[in-house]
Amino acid sequence: MGLFSKKPKEVEYDAAECERKKEIMRRMWNEAVEDGDSFEIFHATQTTSKFERGFIFDTNTTTFYHYIVGYRKSDNQVAMVQIDRELTQHTEPFYVDMGAVVGVSYYPKQHQAWLLYRKGYESYGEQFNINDTGSKTIAGIENMVQKEEREAFLDFLEGLRSRLEMEGHKQEKWKR
Repeated sequence: MGLFSKKPKEVEYDAAECERKKEIMRRMWNEAVEDGDSFEIFHATQTTSKFERGFIFDTNTTTFYHYIVGYRKSDNQVAMVQIDRELTQHTEPFYVDMGAVVGVSYYPKQHQAWLLYRKGYESYGEQFNINDTGSKTIAGIENMVQKEEREAFLDFLEGLRSRLEMEGHKQEKWKR
């Protein structure tokens, strides 16, 4: 540790409440996805920001989207189900077009994973913010600590990354 560096604080959370929310997410996932038990799941978020110049005030609006992300190692399938913050509603599943994925990256400081699509595809890729939230969070789902789930997903991404490298797709530097 340097002279001016700070030790990061541990996330304060209620373990029983965290497990209860994970069970609710599993039920929601199984309702939405056929053969849902064959997927490993975790909670992820995505954000969008919109900046507008006004006559008097400029506004910046950030929108948070919450997802249950599922992945299956047997066929490298990834799917997402959008959920609300209260864990009461969900959408139909969105299956990632794995044939269009040519890159995998991870930024450990932000706990942000990416599946990058090939050039010319309709979007850049899928972003997963997979950080933990404690009992005092404002924007996310409270008490969502998922260290084991994050590590398992990163293991899955490393395997996918190796497969993509063998297929000839150049990968960014991987740092965990």
